[in-house]
Amino acid sequence: MKNRIFLAACLLALTGLVLTYSNHFNNPFHFDDAHTIETNAAIRDIKNIPSFFSDGTSFSSLPANQAYRPGLTTLNAIDFWLGGKDKPVPFQYHLSIFIVFILLGIALLFFFNSIYEAASPHEYNKWLALFSTAFFCYHTANAETINYIIQRAESFSTFMIILGFLIYIYFPSQRKFQLFLLPMIFGFSVKEPTLMFVPLLFCYILLIEKETSLTEIVSGEGIKKSFKTVLIVLPGLILGALLFAYSQHKTPELFTPGGVNVVTYLQTQTFVIIHYVNNFFLPFNLSADTDWRPIQNMFDDRVIIGTLFIIFLFSVAVNASRKKESRPIAFGILWFFIALLPTSSFFPFAEVLNDHRPFFPYIGLVMAVVWSCILFIRKHETVFKKPVMNILPTAICLVILTAHGIGAHHRNDVWSSGEKLWKDVTVKSPGNGRGWMNYGNSQMAKGNYAEALIAFNKAKELWPYYSYVHINLGILHASMGKPVDAEEYFKRAILLDRVNPETYRYYGKFLIEQMRSNEAADILQQGLQLSPKHIELKMYYDMAVASGDGKSTKQQVMLEQLKSQPTAEGYLNLSLEYYNLGRYQECVDAAQKALELKPDYELAYNNICSAYNALKQYDNAIEACSQAMRIKPDFQLAKNNLKLAVDQKNKQQGK
Repeated sequence: MKNRIFLAACLLALTGLVLTYSNHFNNPFHFDDAHTIETNAAIRDIKNIPSFFSDGTSFSSLPANQAYRPGLTTLNAIDFWLGGKDKPVPFQYHLSIFIVFILLGIALLFFFNSIYEAASPHEYNKWLALFSTAFFCYHTANAETINYIIQRAESFSTFMIILGFLIYIYFPSQRKFQLFLLPMIFGFSVKEPTLMFVPLLFCYILLIEKETSLTEIVSGEGIKKSFKTVLIVLPGLILGALLFAYSQHKTPELFTPGGVNVVTYLQTQTFVIIHYVNNFFLPFNLSADTDWRPIQNMFDDRVIIGTLFIIFLFSVAVNASRKKESRPIAFGILWFFIALLPTSSFFPFAEVLNDHRPFFPYIGLVMAVVWSCILFIRKHETVFKKPVMNILPTAICLVILTAHGIGAHHRNDVWSSGEKLWKDVTVKSPGNGRGWMNYGNSQMAKGNYAEALIAFNKAKELWPYYSYVHINLGILHASMGKPVDAEEYFKRAILLDRVNPETYRYYGKFLIEQMRSNEAADILQQGLQLSPKHIELKMYYDMAVASGDGKSTKQQVMLEQLKSQPTAEGYLNLSLEYYNLGRYQECVDAAQKALELKPDYELAYNNICSAYNALKQYDNAIEACSQAMRIKPDFQLAKNNLKLAVDQKNKQQGK
């Protein structure tokens, strides 16, 4: 009878989870979904799957975002195929993600129960495991991960980690075959943090199996236990190192993770961790795209407070590890920090935080918090046995789950349209230029051009060198019947981000609309050189070629004009046209003609630098940009191109 009641409770919890996420299955693609799914031609043929494992170029239509995650690209391709349409169907992706989410929940039920039973066997531990699982699955903050389609990588890789633990825990006789490492391999192909399975397993064996406290590690017996534990996880360590090295080898050269220097990023993470913990308890400030900035001063109050908070949590873990019955608290805290290592330590990312990142780490916090509460209740057992107090813990649990279910349901609604999502971002993260720009896109789609212009200008004010802002200003002005202004914005976007195929895509589309098909074909061809698998570039290029009139191209007209009236500005514009066509040496030659007429022309030196960057002649690029900055020290474009040249040269030399 007790088992039937427990099974009914499990089914009730599952039903509640389905109801919580019932309004998310048709939510659209957002943000990075665009270049990894919507415009990625590679995933549109399931026969391409073997090629996904050759390198990272099939992961995204944007070269700077082409990480080596063949498993993730495979999942996207399968869902495209299952969708059965000529375009990706969001419902199919959400359905697949939610199925994995449910499987993760089932795995967590067994995982939590095994941890609690190892610490203190009790007939109610399975109920604690059920609440822990429901708490994690219903948690409002985790809706950020489940709604963000490309972040299926988070939920899938986390499922693989828990599956690895279940194989290790429940099949001890098979450990000699290292079968528990298989999920890590599958998970790694989807997202790199799966490698954290190895240090987590080390902590589990040491704390739970070998019953070693963190203070005992420095003792003679503790050192022996630690050494034996290292030998157990050594195959996983070696496998993880090989997987990571292989992944780096297969990652395209143009992949750019972004981010500030390591020290600045690391010190910023001390306060970011406080934000994640705060969201665990009070998830009211969730934002799809935050406006946090790196903290430059290591003596900033936030860095000091964050460091002290981390020390406090570690001290709690050390103290909890002293007794067997409280070790799930220690293991949970260590899980939280270890799971955050890939994103909150020595690996700088373009954004210092994302609210979907703690999905995997929150498993540890759930474990630590729930077990802390149960130890408190058991310590005061006589109080909680009283008639009124007896139902209090159950009532509190139901209130918590209900509150989080309502919160997650609300976040699903926020993600239900671009307008709602990015309006939410502008309110919660007003300093984020990308948020304002995307909100402007939602208004432009509605024909609300005045509101869109306000949002785009706000974005431009915050992020003046962000190419997408200028792309969208170009689209807006074209829609408003201002083609001259629109073209200037499109050209500016290319100048700001020459290696981004999106800048060529939208400029080419604009030229087609202006009946300038030959020019459009030249521009779109340049974009295709950067991203051959970009579905939209291919489509517009075919349109441009089909409607071409065979007339002289723009650069041919410019050459004729320069023969009769040579000017430095004319040759500069010609060099830009050659660059847009991918004819980089001719770009250099034209810019040098401009310098013959105007020796201190910093813009010409910058064009030469850009062309040499494209040709991967980084020494020449550095020399040209350095000359541009000697003429104009505050020349931001030259600074950007110089940094690119130096970074690529260092990467080329393996520095």
